Amino acid sequence: MKTLLTWVVVLAVLGAGGYFGWTWWQKQLGQAQAQAAPIPTAKVERQTIELTVEIAGDLEPVDVLEVKSEVSAKIKKLHVELGQQVKQKAVLAELDNTELLTEKSQIQIEIEGANLEMKKAEEDLVRDERLYERQLIPERDVAERRNARDLAANRLDRARKRMQTLEDRLAKTTITAPMNGIILEMPVVEGQVVVAAASVNSGTLLMKLANLDQLLIKTHVNQVDVARLAEGMSVQFTVDSIPGADMTGKVFRIAPTATVKNNIKGFQVEIRIAQPDPRLRPGMTADVVIPISKASDVLAVPLSAVFNEPGDQKVVYVAGAGEGAPPEKRPVEVGLSNIDWVEIKSGLRENEVVLLARPPSAQGG
Repeated sequence: MKTLLTWVVVLAVLGAGGYFGWTWWQKQLGQAQAQAAPIPTAKVERQTIELTVEIAGDLEPVDVLEVKSEVSAKIKKLHVELGQQVKQKAVLAELDNTELLTEKSQIQIEIEGANLEMKKAEEDLVRDERLYERQLIPERDVAERRNARDLAANRLDRARKRMQTLEDRLAKTTITAPMNGIILEMPVVEGQVVVAAASVNSGTLLMKLANLDQLLIKTHVNQVDVARLAEGMSVQFTVDSIPGADMTGKVFRIAPTATVKNNIKGFQVEIRIAQPDPRLRPGMTADVVIPISKASDVLAVPLSAVFNEPGDQKVVYVAGAGEGAPPEKRPVEVGLSNIDWVEIKSGLRENEVVLLARPPSAQGG
């Protein structure tokens, strides 16, 4: 029993020793590999650094008008097709005016009858006024004739006003283009009954008309980038469907309040396009680049060469002058930066070599 206990103790000691030995060996091996692995470097060189805001947006017309009818009727004929270019006042559609023409005939008969009645009332009044002057009839009879003449005149006036209203409604059965543009939408067909628009949000939509001579890009810019933008800034953009075409515009409007799009809070920004390419169409996606600032021919290092230290201090590690020489930790003053490069205002000279990762001796420091 004593011998068995002795062997158990010996095996436990050997196992513990083996574990700690293995751990120490792995640590030494890792340090050796870390020391042996070369740290990538880069030279301090002159660069032109541009800070830009890059976003995507959708093309939309500046002017889009909804075409609706002011009278309720059946569509008799459509004179345009989807995508067709039209000029202002061009006929877009005709509505069935059969009932209105019938009503017009009835009113015309009323007007003719009222005219005859008015003529007779005038003649009767003139006759009775002469008789009254000769004291052949009482003044009461003249007053009655005058009243009859006024009633006839009133009926004639009402009939004429009804005719004027009807002719206005008849004119509105011919739908014309309110401006030059292209037919963007046309959700109706011939024979369909349309409802008159009594307000902006009511009535049947006949067509949507857009002026493609003026286009804009609507984008959604995050809270960080929007602070760098200002109205009037120049913009460059491309469209995948028109390869090789570099187009320009200007920031026209920045929304005063934030909105949420795709779960990201940001601000709607409108960009007006200068001299739109005729191949551009509403709904296309534009890749927009807005230059914010630029530093030309300045000393620069890759972004990964600059490290943060306490107190907002920026440092780099300059490669040692000789083989095996340790790197020098050096504070630097930085300027403009983008996702690739950082401007070095002071602390480095051109062609010096900097490390792109902290050396092992500085890990954790």
